[in-house]
Amino acid sequence: MVAFCMLMILFLSSSVCDLQRMVNVCVNEFSNCDMCINASKCAVLRIGPRFSKYCADICIQGLPVAYCDKTKYLGVMLRSSVKFSVDLSYMKTKFYRAFNTLFHKSSKFKDELVILQLISAYCKPHLQNV
Repeated sequence: MVAFCMLMILFLSSSVCDLQRMVNVCVNEFSNCDMCINASKCAVLRIGPRFSKYCADICIQGLPVAYCDKTKYLGVMLRSSVKFSVDLSYMKTKFYRAFNTLFHKSSKFKDELVILQLISAYCKPHLQNV
């Protein structure tokens, strides 16, 4: 019997060497528990004045981890930039997609209170993280 486990871990490090050490410790501990990490599902996001400069690869079991410009963590889209920043357009897009769908489907309703209640129930949760 094979069991699958999804685990989300966020490492914060001031240098690439320290980050690689943290990754190595986790890989060793996971291998002791007969768990493996899929490097293709991992991402490295750099924040700071040198975020766009080249730096050494982070490797998990010999496979390099891709550097990315933005990544989603706990429903929030984080961006790689000089300072810590969040991409709000992702949440706005989800809100407007839900709103437009709901508004189109409910155009036959004449009661505005019903429409407002539906918007509150189905669209506003997309903006809760803002």
